Amino acid sequence: ERLYLAAQARSALLQAEAEASRNSLLSAISHDLRTPLTRIIGATNTVIENYQLAELERTEIHKVIRDEAQHMSELMNKILDMARLAEGTLVLHCEWYALEEIIGGALARMEKVLELRDIKIDLPENLPLIWVDGVLLQQVLINLFENIAKYTPAGSPIDINATVANNTLSLSVADFGPGVPENHTSDIFEKFYRFHAESSTHGIGLGLALCRSIMQAHQGEIIADNRAEGGACFTLSLPLHPAPLIHWREGDLK
Repeated sequence: ERLYLAAQARSALLQAEAEASRNSLLSAISHDLRTPLTRIIGATNTVIENYQLAELERTEIHKVIRDEAQHMSELMNKILDMARLAEGTLVLHCEWYALEEIIGGALARMEKVLELRDIKIDLPENLPLIWVDGVLLQQVLINLFENIAKYTPAGSPIDINATVANNTLSLSVADFGPGVPENHTSDIFEKFYRFHAESSTHGIGLGLALCRSIMQAHQGEIIADNRAEGGACFTLSLPLHPAPLIHWREGDLK
């Protein structure tokens, strides 16, 4: 009877957690979709009701519609990625990459968002290759850059550093913003967690949760901390694997 009651209690707890997750997802999505949908509807009505709009005004309205639709698309992609990671159906496609290539690709995709920021990159020479899913690891960095763009002063710098020790590569991304609230350095990696439930800042609290899931899939981790000089620092740790052997004969390279 005790075993039966314990199983019943466990089942009720799992159902409550699932219901809480569904409610959090619905609340977060409805909050984050409301603003772009309102802007898209408003911009569309402006185009329909004003036939004599100047070409420049029409172009600006079209840009608003495009940008807000893009934001909604990115939101849906994050939700789908999170679902695949949670179900264990996301397969890593690992290859050998240079860390510089991963960082450069993420910065290139975020060029417009970070164009006014001074980005300092300090990487040691002769960094080993890393065995990772390049697309997913690049997405981790993009999520971190997006957070920096949202929560730090416009134009504030970003520091990117890497070290190798104990067969582990550590990559840190530091900003000069307000940092992470005390006692919340772990909470921020939970799904749907946000500092302020209602905020004008886009986001449903999945970006950092995705980062943690992707790092765990690589047998690594991500931690957050506040720097003594101010700002937050996110550190990614990845296990290093034996480098591939390259066999070549004299005369192969000409």
